[in-house]
Formats: sequence, structure tokens, C-alpha cells
Amino acid sequence: MRTAALPTFRKLYGKIETDLENGHTIHVTLHNNYNTYSFSGKKNLVLSTTSWLGGKSDFLGIAYLTVGGICFFLALTCTMMYLVKPRRLGDPSYLSWNRNPGGR
Repeated sequence: MRTAALPTFRKLYGKIETDLENGHTIHVTLHNNYNTYSFSGKKNLVLSTTSWLGGKSDFLGIAYLTVGGICFFLALTCTMMYLVKPRRLGDPSYLSWNRNPGGR
């Protein structure tokens, strides 16, 4: 088991593959395979749900979708600019030391 980066973390133990109805009972057996008493650590059992965006917080999924959308938009914009007004490969006229300053 690796050391966690943050002081509080969650580690996925398993998944419940069937749908749970209201009133169902879940039996869990826990074993203390990793001692946390030496550093005053605590263990908790958390039952959580996930969405198609990820775990308990939707921020990371929304951030990935936003950045991906911006990158896709910029890629389309650059492609359209290239198709409308292509630049000759190896064109030295864009180099700063090769320009004629002030029209001289």
C-alpha cells in the first residue's frame, strides 16, 4: 500500500454490481490487516455512488470536458485558418531579422 498524498483519502475496496433497494441490508466483514494505531489513524467504511463523470465530486470530470472542448475548438480554428489562407512551408518572411523595418 502506497503512502497517500493527502492526509484524508479514500481507497476503493470493491463495487456492488446490483441495484440496492430501500431497506436492503448489507453485511460487511472488516479485517485489520494494516495497523493504524501507531500514528493515531482511523478507518471508516463509506458507501458511495458514482456518476458518469467520476466519483464524489463532479469538478474533475467537468474540468476535463471543458479543457477538451477548448482544445477541440482551437484545433478546428487553426485547421480552418490553414485551409483558408495556407502558409508556404519554410517561408522566411515571418522571421524578425529578415523583415524590412520601416519599409527601407
